[in-house]
Amino acid sequence: MRSIRGIAAMATLVAAAVFGVACGGTGGTTGTTCTKTYNVGLVTDVGKLSDKSFNANAWQGVQDAQADSSLCVKAKVIESTQPTDYQKNMQLFIDQKYDMIVTVGFLLGDDTLAMAKANPTVKFAIVDFAYTAPPANLLGLVFREDQAGFLAGIVAGKMTKTNKIGGVYGLDIPPVHKYRVGYENGAKYANAQVTTYGVYQPPSGAKSFNDPDWGKQQATAMFGQGADIVFGAGGNTGNGALLGAVQANKICVGVDVDQYVSYPDAQKCLVTSAEKHIAFSVKTAITNMVKDTWPSSGLLTFDAKNGGVGISPFHNFDSQVSAETKTMVADALKKLADGTLQTGYTG
Repeated sequence: MRSIRGIAAMATLVAAAVFGVACGGTGGTTGTTCTKTYNVGLVTDVGKLSDKSFNANAWQGVQDAQADSSLCVKAKVIESTQPTDYQKNMQLFIDQKYDMIVTVGFLLGDDTLAMAKANPTVKFAIVDFAYTAPPANLLGLVFREDQAGFLAGIVAGKMTKTNKIGGVYGLDIPPVHKYRVGYENGAKYANAQVTTYGVYQPPSGAKSFNDPDWGKQQATAMFGQGADIVFGAGGNTGNGALLGAVQANKICVGVDVDQYVSYPDAQKCLVTSAEKHIAFSVKTAITNMVKDTWPSSGLLTFDAKNGGVGISPFHNFDSQVSAETKTMVADALKKLADGTLQTGYTG
């Protein structure tokens, strides 16, 4: 294992630059009723806050906690440029005596575990990772992305004119895989005639989830095969697919958050977005830390039943989405929540 203190030493020279450029606001609401201010730091994956979806929404959850006067939280964020930054960035917060560190993404799983084990007095929460036997200070936040994807797939399956739809995905890791399985099965649930195309991004270091040019190329290729809708599920890589849909005058589906709001460049093509409510999950974890209600299981799962996943409004496409489609989506959401409908994901 890399020396944690060695990592801290290497990080010292860049600390000022990182915090100066990448930190969010530090002024939480710490009114007179606060007997303690809780310092919370967030470390992104290489997709950074500019992904306008995954990392950005996690940071929104921290900001929501900071804005809640009952929690007495102050927060900062550090954006990671490459995977070797992950432990360094966590160490920066540890050296400043932070109470809690939130890490964003499956790719930080091993590093977060190592840092949690080495720092048992600091609480850690990680978005999109579940551990078999985590230490008591580590909490995994996971989602039923397959349920959100299924609902978005219903919309795509009903909206397609060619009966061909595509998906451009990030790395083939569990959260992304769940999105794909749900999306493809939801489309077929709504339209048995649908053919689905899909591609995962090859591992590419710092470009993982951050290669919009590649994403656009893949979407364009699918349109050339007759697809008229594309699901962009892979950070900035997926955003490239959305831009490809805009330029080709096709329909697109966003991911993680309502990208009509977070990514206006794609508004022209966005019929909906498959959402996992990351901000809600992150604020929940921070609340558990502050209120001393930290789950002993080491895991929180967010799904259709507890409002942890869903799809976005149809915005500009609302008049084009049929009443039948809207009814089917509402019915599917209810059945996913009560367990009478399965997405087909078995992982």
